[in-house]
Amino acid sequence: MDRRSYNGAVSPALRSAPSAGDAACVVCGDTRWTPRFTKDGWRFARCGGCGLTSLQPLPTPADLARHHEASYRDGRYATFARAENARAAVAAHRFTLVRPLAPAGSWLDLGCSTGTFLAVLAAAGIPAEGVEVSSAAAGEARARGCTVHAGSVETFEPARRFAAVTAFDVVEHVPDPAALLARVASWLLPGGVLALTLPDARSWTATAMGRHWFYYTAPDHVHYFTPPTITRLLARAGFTDVHVRPTRKPLPLDYAAEQLRHLVPPLAPLARALEWIAPAGRAIPLPLGEMLVTARPAPTA
Repeated sequence: MDRRSYNGAVSPALRSAPSAGDAACVVCGDTRWTPRFTKDGWRFARCGGCGLTSLQPLPTPADLARHHEASYRDGRYATFARAENARAAVAAHRFTLVRPLAPAGSWLDLGCSTGTFLAVLAAAGIPAEGVEVSSAAAGEARARGCTVHAGSVETFEPARRFAAVTAFDVVEHVPDPAALLARVASWLLPGGVLALTLPDARSWTATAMGRHWFYYTAPDHVHYFTPPTITRLLARAGFTDVHVRPTRKPLPLDYAAEQLRHLVPPLAPLARALEWIAPAGRAIPLPLGEMLVTARPAPTA
């Protein structure tokens, strides 16, 4: 995704976004940034203290909220939202990875979108609720019977604590993930687990593709973590017992090919080849360069 809206016009909100200067790193607080590359009008820079890559300057939270709402309604994410078979395969796979790590109790899914993961939890008999910034997506989730709070995760105030909090494909979108994760630590029961998925900017996929890596999509993603930087961020936010592992995303090859053509046009021939490998609709675990991160809140004195 680039700095344009989904009908090809430059988003007015993003066109007028102020350039307030480079912000302090969200992981280590350093203010030294080395430019890496510019893509679709956005500057990607590496922190001189910890190596985190971020957009500099960062979009404002208000601009991001408007951008993501447009994305759910008629943008690139809308394509994924309509691909129920793709979302269901991803949700089921993530559930099998996280369930063995969680104690008994209710779950909270941050950035729950249209409720596909919540539906998997309900089918397993696990009480759950979600938070979703897009009112359109939250409405679809409620229509399928899910309990969803519409609004940003930064302002959400839970009425109880949870055995597990999941935040799949969330922290890379948030301007201040340290503040968010510090709040999440207080939402977990003792022994509860936080589970994240996010792109790994040190993965072989990212390394091989360079600036053309499909997760370098501004302003969808504003921070680009590696195992060391996400581990450091979680420690700063009050988590311990951090485990990072590479993970694959099961996607139908026809869907993956469509996205590849859109995000990396030079790889269109590969996209066409993918469509011949497996029948349409069959999900294949793809090494896209993602990581699964789990952590537990540090014990309080």
